[in-house]
Amino acid sequence: MAEFIAGPTMVLNWIYSGGTISLAGDYRTCTWSPSVAYVDSSAGSDLYVQRLTALKDATASVTLVAQTAGTVLTTALLPGVGGTLVIAPEGTATGKRKISFPSYSDGASVDFPYSDIVAISCGFTGNGTHTDGVY
Repeated sequence: MAEFIAGPTMVLNWIYSGGTISLAGDYRTCTWSPSVAYVDSSAGSDLYVQRLTALKDATASVTLVAQTAGTVLTTALLPGVGGTLVIAPEGTATGKRKISFPSYSDGASVDFPYSDIVAISCGFTGNGTHTDGVY
């Protein structure tokens, strides 16, 4: 029978010039989206579009529950702050998946609802080669 990944096992760190911020304790969602660009290589009498893969890229995003006195977090997630986002959905046990994503913070946006919990959302845009490996 298959085992399913549970949210509480997530390790989610933002490593930047000011240190390492653990995001896992406050996260609600984490989205990882690798992508690739394509170049049209069709020519002449081709009946179908032919493509070559070109540059690879990725984005990630997280939604967090805001904590009181969270100025370190908001500083770490200012727009343009560079660092490495580490996503480990199953924790840090040997053989478990680890994504290391050099990226820039797109800036934290904060939602202040009247009668609900405050949430922080932040996107990350790739800056170089990410690795999708294991611990």
